[in-house]
Amino acid sequence: MQGKKCIGCGALLQNEYIDKSGFTKNLDNNYCVRCFRMMHYSELPKILAKNEDYDKILSGALKNDSLIVLIVDVFDFSATFVPKILDFLRGKDVILVANKYDLLPKSTNIGKVVEWILQMAQKMFFKVLAVHCVSSKKGYYLDDLMNTISMFRLERDVYFVGCANVGKSSLINALLKRFTSRTDDLISTSKIPGTTLDLINIPFFADNKSFVDTPGLINEGNILNQLMPESYKKIIPDNEIKPITYQIFDGNCVFVSGLLVVDIISSKDLSITCYFSKSLTIHRTKSERIEDFLNRHVGEMLTPPTMEEKKNIEYISKTFDVTLKKNELFVSGLGFISFNKPAKIRVTYIKGSDVELRNGIIGRKI
Repeated sequence: MQGKKCIGCGALLQNEYIDKSGFTKNLDNNYCVRCFRMMHYSELPKILAKNEDYDKILSGALKNDSLIVLIVDVFDFSATFVPKILDFLRGKDVILVANKYDLLPKSTNIGKVVEWILQMAQKMFFKVLAVHCVSSKKGYYLDDLMNTISMFRLERDVYFVGCANVGKSSLINALLKRFTSRTDDLISTSKIPGTTLDLINIPFFADNKSFVDTPGLINEGNILNQLMPESYKKIIPDNEIKPITYQIFDGNCVFVSGLLVVDIISSKDLSITCYFSKSLTIHRTKSERIEDFLNRHVGEMLTPPTMEEKKNIEYISKTFDVTLKKNELFVSGLGFISFNKPAKIRVTYIKGSDVELRNGIIGRKI
């Protein structure tokens, strides 16, 4: 018979191995020590889920007939709407939810964002029942989402699925606080990918069916995977992004802290608009100074990365042609830059990070 699970992370509670998941001093507790310290002391978790765990847990869970809420990060969409998850879910009843809508500028047209997301789903030949933009942090559009869940649930459990750090647990916490008497978080959350370790079953509906939280798939191309947790707070935005526009000329470049360099090879009267956390430094200089600037200032003026992280990272460069359609440069886990006209650019970034040109989600159209 399976024992009691931690209601914060889903791990099986045990009181023998302090360095293993689910450790608690008292098996009558509802939370393991790891989750208790995350929730009450904001301590970063040291025990994390792995992708091999994700495959095993999710493939087993999805054998049941259920309604799926696939959650993506609207600010980090290209990195969280990934083929591996889509392949798990093909043929299932799926509601696609873009969380963290509060990060986009207030001027953003939600209808156009939903249209953009639908286009991305169509390109992947992925059918969904509906698309919603929400903010678990601010509570935006939760009523609309709940109405859609009620419409399509058909007396089934509802599984919340997605990449790590898209806000699955946060969204469930927000729904519980909106539609039950609960006033505090039930499930533990953190900025560290892999916080949820196993399925968390939360009775919610009058017919005894549940919300089910699942571990997140860790996207190995996310820039956070190349860095240490102390840099996460600067990179992951907590509040609305304030776009900043710069006029850039041939032979000039833009540094985004020490994480990204965009070098303008050829274009006339080019304007770029940056969508990044306000904690990051945007610096313009001449292209000829890129290598010297990286060597001299990363870890100091250009941070993150920190000096400690600098020892373990490698920079690589790639050339892109900005076109009428592909007018937004996206870096997984970091943010994006939109361009007002075609250009040839050279991008220098941390090896292991995913970088691509895409059709702009909210950037200025050429």
